[in-house]
Amino acid sequence: MSDELTIDYLKTQLAKKRITIKKYLIDQQYVLGIGNAYADEILWDARISPFSVCNKIPAAKAATLLKSIKQVLQDAEQKILKNHPDIINGEVRDFMRVHNSRLKQSPGGAEIQRDTSGGRKTYFTDEQELFS
Repeated sequence: MSDELTIDYLKTQLAKKRITIKKYLIDQQYVLGIGNAYADEILWDARISPFSVCNKIPAAKAATLLKSIKQVLQDAEQKILKNHPDIINGEVRDFMRVHNSRLKQSPGGAEIQRDTSGGRKTYFTDEQELFS
């Protein structure tokens, strides 16, 4: 939620990277505080495939991504504080819209797919655009 995370910063950083956007988001060297589950939620909200290559993401989508980062994290904080005011460690995830093993469909009605090839579970749908 840092003010340093601006659209100019994000576009510049993405243009330099040839890794997937999910790897970028969860790497604490690039963006602090986003874990696996929140990366899935952010990318679904932005409608960007977690398998998209950073330097292939168009500038307009980078702006959407920045908005989703801020919105998803703010919403999560509010929901956790409302339902579990004595904890704010992010382990409460029952409100998540795609990174939730009990769900079969996203709020948009698409089937939630799971990928476990990179050592982490990645939840995504066909609603997300792939940039490669």
